[in-house]
Amino acid sequence: MTTLLPEPAPVPAQAAPSLASTPPAAGPSSARRSWLRKLRGGGQIVESCPDWCTDNHRGDASGALIDLSHGSNFPGTPMAVFDAALGTVAMPLLASRINVDPYSDQPERRVPHVVLEPFQDEVMECLSPDEFAAVIAQVRERCDFLMGKVHAQLVKARAEYH
Repeated sequence: MTTLLPEPAPVPAQAAPSLASTPPAAGPSSARRSWLRKLRGGGQIVESCPDWCTDNHRGDASGALIDLSHGSNFPGTPMAVFDAALGTVAMPLLASRINVDPYSDQPERRVPHVVLEPFQDEVMECLSPDEFAAVIAQVRERCDFLMGKVHAQLVKARAEYH
């Protein structure tokens, strides 16, 4: 939620955002974090985090409206993957972020959505709840196939191998 304010007298340095150094717990009883944000080009606005936002917003004391986003990150499952230069390294699989870009010119970004990173540096953006559920179903179906068909065939092949 935002409230536009008229251009007041300059804000003293001590009025800079005093954001909690640790994110609030999610849920209806959480206190919302709010701060006064100076807008690039003049003016200021009072910003407030949604209850689920765990971003620290330390860099959001000033800037363009469109630069602000709220979110909550969910790390991926580390998987041991071979890298030609580094050998075997842990790479995150299925990392995700619930995100909202309240001032975006794209309507799908102005509502909470999921950004899914199936594999490091590969991104599926702006997934709605239904789209995210469809991706989860596809991944689950693929895992079931891997376990039921590929794993079973591997066990059989190893048992028969001479």
